[in-house]
Amino acid sequence: MKSKFEIWLEKVNEQRKQYWDARFSYKEYTPLTVSKGKKYIKLMDDSTVWGFVSMWEGISKGSYVKKGDLLKPASWNTPAKHSRGNIFEGTDTWEFNGPKYLK
Repeated sequence: MKSKFEIWLEKVNEQRKQYWDARFSYKEYTPLTVSKGKKYIKLMDDSTVWGFVSMWEGISKGSYVKKGDLLKPASWNTPAKHSRGNIFEGTDTWEFNGPKYLK
């Protein structure tokens, strides 16, 4: 049985593939890959970090994060401070290149 995260990742990769095929059909699409850490799941697009998903609840950099929060990368190993929605609640906001910027 697939986890909620795996179902969400399949949906993201499917939508990213549609975007890619419509614009870059000359090159094959590469899906996001996953690297699990202690607190976060790192999502990578080839050699760049696409985003992070929190696997814990607590205070990070002075901001509250909960399990399933989608975060932009601040660096290769560190997520940015504020959540871009939650993948389990359906409030995640992202685009092809990663989680959306805050407005």
